[in-house]
Amino acid sequence: MKKLFLMLNLFFSSLIFAQIDLNAGMGLNFFSAPDLRDYINSNFSTAEDMSSFNTSADFFGEIGYNITQDYQISFEYNFNIYSYNSSFNGGVYDFSLNHHKPSIIGYYVKSGIGYRFKFGGGVGLRIAQVDEELYGSTESYSTNGFGLLLKAQGDTKLGGDFYALIAGEVRYDMPGELETLTNSKINLNSFSLALKLGIAYYL
Repeated sequence: MKKLFLMLNLFFSSLIFAQIDLNAGMGLNFFSAPDLRDYINSNFSTAEDMSSFNTSADFFGEIGYNITQDYQISFEYNFNIYSYNSSFNGGVYDFSLNHHKPSIIGYYVKSGIGYRFKFGGGVGLRIAQVDEELYGSTESYSTNGFGLLLKAQGDTKLGGDFYALIAGEVRYDMPGELETLTNSKINLNSFSLALKLGIAYYL
């Protein structure tokens, strides 16, 4: 009887019923921003056009609270960096984008022994900060809007309360319009797919 009780206790303690979890990591973001692509290729591209899909770097942190065993609400802060540069008429053109993407996400959670899967969607503020440099002169702009995302994440136990995570995301971000060096307005709307790796800690 004692052995049975011990086995049951180990089984249920192995299930992931933590109330709060903290996540952090980084990943690659593959995005398409048609208006930005057309602006750069029409005005500043010489040897290399901006592609229809481009790669940028993602860094993220997230805190989640389990409302029930099967549902979680979470706050995610995602920071995205992209840069394009080219030689232009004897000078250098550089376009740098820092994109802040805080979101509230609702998840459906499926837990087991040493693992957990989360599937959900969310919405949040989008703040885009842009620096354009041409012939050594730099102009800075910013704009804000909102964005939507779908996310799936899997956590696997490393040891103790630490878990390795892998996540995939689909996003549509609409940070709004900005006026550029050429005095033309472009919007920074983008569709993106992201793959992320990181560490989760369960409290």
